[in-house]
Amino acid sequence: MSLLIMSDSHGLQKEVRQVVERHPAEIVLHCGDFCVDHKLEPFKRMALVRGNCDAPSEVALERVTNWQSLRIFQTHGHLFGVKNSLLRLHYRAEETGANVVIFGHSHVPVCTEERGILFINPGSLQSPRQFPQPTYVVLNQAGATDEGVQVEVVFYEAKGTRIKELGGTYRINR
Repeated sequence: MSLLIMSDSHGLQKEVRQVVERHPAEIVLHCGDFCVDHKLEPFKRMALVRGNCDAPSEVALERVTNWQSLRIFQTHGHLFGVKNSLLRLHYRAEETGANVVIFGHSHVPVCTEERGILFINPGSLQSPRQFPQPTYVVLNQAGATDEGVQVEVVFYEAKGTRIKELGGTYRINR
């Protein structure tokens, strides 16, 4: 199975439902700014974090998910200055023992490995920036050894077409 990662859907419901139906995943993670009632489908079945445009205080600002050999730190990113640097996010990943960090806020699709930690911003389903199409991500664990974990990150545009110039295969810390 896989993980489905999205962010910054800013009120879209039909489009989010279509993405969830298109990619059956073990876990669906939304990195905030969903901007709808989080108790509605399909949001109520997602692992959500609250973004700067989300109101419900019962939705956490961050979460840690263990999945296969991955420890995933999830946040929106607005409290970590992600539009300027990933440094504060990197420190938080180290504090939580995460080998994958997923975040949103900037609306810019990002996939980069730094010192054994993979950072993924799936972009925005509503208002993409620095990329011409709305995007989301599917993450698969491709293998694991005592030394590390190999993951595949696949970016898709909103209608489901794979974006080959984004993502890739990465080896990260275990």
